[in-house]
Amino acid sequence: MPVSIEDVAKLAKVSISTVSRVINRRELVNEQTRARVESAIQELGYRPNAFARGLMLRRSEIVALVLPDLHGEFYLEIIRGANLKARALGYNLVVSSFNGSDDGGSLLYALEQRALLDGLAVMISDAGAHIGPALAASRLPFVVLDDEIEGPAHDSVIINQACGAATLMRHLLTNCGVRRVIFVGGPATNTDTQARLTSCREVLKAAGLALPSSSVYHLDYLYETAYVLASKHLPEWRGRDACIVAANDEMAAGIVAAANSLGVEIPNDIAVVGFDDTRIARMTRPPLTTVRVPTSAMGASAIEILCQRIAEPQRPPTRISLDPELVVRESCGGNRSEKR
Repeated sequence: MPVSIEDVAKLAKVSISTVSRVINRRELVNEQTRARVESAIQELGYRPNAFARGLMLRRSEIVALVLPDLHGEFYLEIIRGANLKARALGYNLVVSSFNGSDDGGSLLYALEQRALLDGLAVMISDAGAHIGPALAASRLPFVVLDDEIEGPAHDSVIINQACGAATLMRHLLTNCGVRRVIFVGGPATNTDTQARLTSCREVLKAAGLALPSSSVYHLDYLYETAYVLASKHLPEWRGRDACIVAANDEMAAGIVAAANSLGVEIPNDIAVVGFDDTRIARMTRPPLTTVRVPTSAMGASAIEILCQRIAEPQRPPTRISLDPELVVRESCGGNRSEKR
C-alpha cells in the first residue's frame, strides 16, 4: 500500500499541514521539526503526488521549452542555458520540438491540455511558421525566442543577427581583402538566414560591391549538404578575393572538408567563415572565423522573463536583445591583401 502524507505526519509526530509546508515551503518550518519530517519521509520512502500538489498550489513549477529542432549544438546550448536558469529559479524544464511541416498548434494544445505547465518558451525561426496564431491564443504565459509574433503584447528574447553579420562583413572587407562573397544559408524562410543575408548585402552595397542572387545558396544548415554543394562549386568559387559566408558553423565545416578533399587551400585559395561559434568552429582545420551567438544566454534569459511573467502576470512586456561577438581565427585569411 502506498505511503501517504498521513503516515509521514504520524511518524514525525506533526500535523499534515506541517508535512505539507516542509515539502512545499521548507523555510517556513523550524530546523528541528523540518529535520524530523524529512527523516520520516526518507524512512518511509514517501513521494508526494505531483499532480495533486499542482492542483492544490495551482502551479506545477514546470515550464516548457519548444524549439524548431533538437539537432546540433546550437539548440543544445539553448537548452543548457534554459535548464540551468529554470533549476536556479526552482522550476523543472521539459523540452519538445515542432518541425517545418507542423504549425505547432497541435503541440501547444497537447502541452496545455495534457501537461501541467506554468508557462512556455517557444523559439520561432521560420517566417512561414504558423505557430504564432496558436501561441497568441495560448492560455499559458509565454515568451518568444528569436522572433516576435503579431497579436497580443508578449515577452521576447532576440539575437541581434544583423549586427553580428555586419561586424563579420566589415572585418572581411577591411582586414581580409574580400571583394566577392558566396553566401550559403539555411532555408530561404529562416529568419536568421534572412537577417544575416540582408545585413551582408547592406555592408557590401555600402562598399560599392554586390551579392547577386546567383551567389546565394539556401540549404538546411547541415554539414552533409554543404559538403556536397562545395564539392561541386569550389573550383568556380575559388579566388584570393573571395569568401564563402556560411550561415552556421556546421555548414562552414562541411565546406572546409570539401575544400580539403579537393586540394583547395583555406584561406589561401578562398576564405571560409561561419556563424554561431559552436565547438565545431574550433575543431575544423583551419579553425573557423565565426560570430559567437549567445545561445545559452538566450535560453537562460527566456526562462528568467517567463518566470517573472508567471509571478507577475500584469507586468509590462519585456524585450531582450542580445548582441553576437566576432571571433577571428585562421579561416578568413586576415590581412591577405597585404600578402599579395
